[in-house]
Amino acid sequence: MRARFARFFVPFFAWLFLGSLGLVALAFCQDISVLRALGSFPEVPDQVLRALILVQPFILLVAGVGAGVALDERVGLRSWVTARLRGDLPPLMDVSGLTLATLVGFGTGAVVVVLDKVFAPRIGLPSVVSLPDIGTAIMAISYGGITEELMLRYGLMTFLVWVGAKVWKTRPPALYLGVVLVSAVLFGAGHVPAMAELVPLTPLVILRTVGLNALLGLAFGWLFWRRGLEHAMVSHIAMHFAFWAVVAAI
Repeated sequence: MRARFARFFVPFFAWLFLGSLGLVALAFCQDISVLRALGSFPEVPDQVLRALILVQPFILLVAGVGAGVALDERVGLRSWVTARLRGDLPPLMDVSGLTLATLVGFGTGAVVVVLDKVFAPRIGLPSVVSLPDIGTAIMAISYGGITEELMLRYGLMTFLVWVGAKVWKTRPPALYLGVVLVSAVLFGAGHVPAMAELVPLTPLVILRTVGLNALLGLAFGWLFWRRGLEHAMVSHIAMHFAFWAVVAAI
């Protein structure tokens, strides 16, 4: 019983701590003035508003980490860190796999920036990709690269595969592909509220936001399925560097 308790809670709290670092970055780097301009938040001090911002993502983080740690072994989705914290001895992550993850993230990120820069003006929309300040960069790397992956890939994907396996009594590749697609679309939809802070929402804005982010979500989901959670995280972080490198170049 004690061993089972440790196998869940040791990686659970470790991932929760790492994911919470992204939430802290989100709270302190969020532009409060933009949120207040939306008029959808109560008139409270900035510190209280920053805390309120974290309530929903923290609940999603707890749920995501809990689902991932509880179900990953049952559905064949892997995390090297989780396995090591459980006392298992998986093979070390190899350089070729991490290189692949970096290249996938950098490549898909570059494609998304180019698509955004080329097509946004043609459909009458401003490009929202720009070079960040240091705080925004830290938030993108920690919240995007770690926290979002714990929510969407480790949590949601693992849970959906588990549900699908319960329904179909098997886990064919088509199930994983379907879950990768669903989680990618939800990943894209999750960026719509942030876009609403920058430009008025129209069907075209929503379609572009969901579509471009879903393309990234497909890459991260595929890496999680085929390589493991840490590869999806590395790819997500590399994507942000691709954003900034391409924007600086063009």
